[in-house]
Amino acid sequence: MSESIYVLGAGGHGRVVLDALLANRIQVTGILDANAQSFTQVLRVPILGGDEYLDCVTIAEAFLVNGLGANPKTFHRRNIFTVMKTRGFTFKSFKHPSAILSSAISRGEGCQVMAGVVIQAGVTLEDNVVINTRASIDHDCMISSHSFIAPGVTLCGNVTIASSAFIGAGAVVIPNIHIGENAIVGAGAVVTKPVPDGWIVAGNPAVKIGVNQSV
Repeated sequence: MSESIYVLGAGGHGRVVLDALLANRIQVTGILDANAQSFTQVLRVPILGGDEYLDCVTIAEAFLVNGLGANPKTFHRRNIFTVMKTRGFTFKSFKHPSAILSSAISRGEGCQVMAGVVIQAGVTLEDNVVINTRASIDHDCMISSHSFIAPGVTLCGNVTIASSAFIGAGAVVIPNIHIGENAIVGAGAVVTKPVPDGWIVAGNPAVKIGVNQSV
């Protein structure tokens, strides 16, 4: 049975995803993005149209890769994952060849681990999680479904990230901290206390600056 792989989205995150797949010598069938009308290919991979293209493929032979980013809202990534799972599709997990992963970690469906990442023993990544460029995830962290860890983040040991949270670029979370569902941690923040569900925090030390209304 031949395998077809489709990247959903041709934006910035989609291109990074595509580059990581190609670095693994994974053959990508095409990109699906209805808004990418000004060009016909990315990294020599053709843009085939919008999501409606999937109406004509055999689900059992097709694998999807979520190319939507989070800036900083994660609900678009979560929604496309949920919709396509309901339709019966499977999402492909991958890691960039330069990432360093312990053999003692767990990865769910559709996890994405980008260039330069380090993940230590005992870490769990649930479905549709992104660990972006040069992030460092230390031992026994739990990162729940649909969460997005931005470039350069440092999670110390035993950190727990609830579903659909966003940790901004360069943020540091000290050991044993819990980040709540749909929470947003601003870029460069230093998190020294638990962050409740839906809070937006920033600064050093991180403090509440708002509430995430887009869930």
